[in-house]
Amino acid sequence: MDVYNLPRQSARSWPGPQLRTRLWGSVAVAAVLAVTQAAPAFATIDNTATANGTGPSGPMTPVTDSVSVDVIDAAPATTVSKSWAFASPGGDVNGDGNVDPGDAVVYTYTVTNSGNVTLQDVSLTDAHDGVNGALVFTKPTVVTTDGTVAGDVTGTTGDSSNVDWTDNDWDVLGPGDVITYTSAYTVGAGDFTSGTSSDGDIDNTATVASLYGGSPVTASTGSTFVPLDNTPRFTLDKVADDTTDRAIGDVVTYTYTLTNTGNVPITAVTVSDVENGSGSLTGPNFASWTTQNGSSVTGNTINTFNPGSIAVYSSTYTVTQSDVNTLQ
Repeated sequence: MDVYNLPRQSARSWPGPQLRTRLWGSVAVAAVLAVTQAAPAFATIDNTATANGTGPSGPMTPVTDSVSVDVIDAAPATTVSKSWAFASPGGDVNGDGNVDPGDAVVYTYTVTNSGNVTLQDVSLTDAHDGVNGALVFTKPTVVTTDGTVAGDVTGTTGDSSNVDWTDNDWDVLGPGDVITYTSAYTVGAGDFTSGTSSDGDIDNTATVASLYGGSPVTASTGSTFVPLDNTPRFTLDKVADDTTDRAIGDVVTYTYTLTNTGNVPITAVTVSDVENGSGSLTGPNFASWTTQNGSSVTGNTINTFNPGSIAVYSSTYTVTQSDVNTLQ
């Protein structure tokens, strides 16, 4: 019935009040049914109980009653935590407890299905700013924890599995379950000089991706950093060619050995010497590199003094009569 056009269709008869009520009631019921049918099938657990009986006159009309139990909404989610330690044995090569070039570290990634639904194709990546090669993850072989989620009284075990590692992901991970990855990294000298590690750390952020029902789940991340031993250090060793009974006019030659014992370059390095003799000290002057390692020098100033570099300076002093008279 075209209710809105009734004034222009006066020839048509309008139903009485009772019929109109029935018509509007039918429309309302149809609307309710349409909404009910549009709800997802998994939104409620529907139950209908039926009672049957037989009376004196024969079978009775069955009576029914229904109830619906709401099911918690699907909430797919993951978490990942990441930690590092020296590889064992021998990861800390010199045993000083600091991270130096050549030391080996192992990263451990703990990936958890922290949601309430089963996930598929769980994969791990790591944004690693170390310059000494990419990280390669070990394949998880077992579910570290076959666990439960909040509100799950009995839990579900055996609901995680992986049959194919060629795609580098874990196939099925049940709610509350945990898998563990590891990767290894050998610290390089470049980690101490590259721009990415100029903050003194090797920074890492692991990211977990997964699918639920064929759609991507919001990725989760976990970060850690490896503190580098980037404190600049050098040593200076000074010797004289002869330290006993030097006479007037003897020339004493001093040798200075300067070594960069740290892991980072040092710049603008100079060597000076103060002596209490009455004569003049010539030097110290740059003499040579024992080990250069890419270091550079201009005149008596080392412009860049790289780790492991060894520079030699020298100076001379001529013993005077005043030295013999006063330095007794």
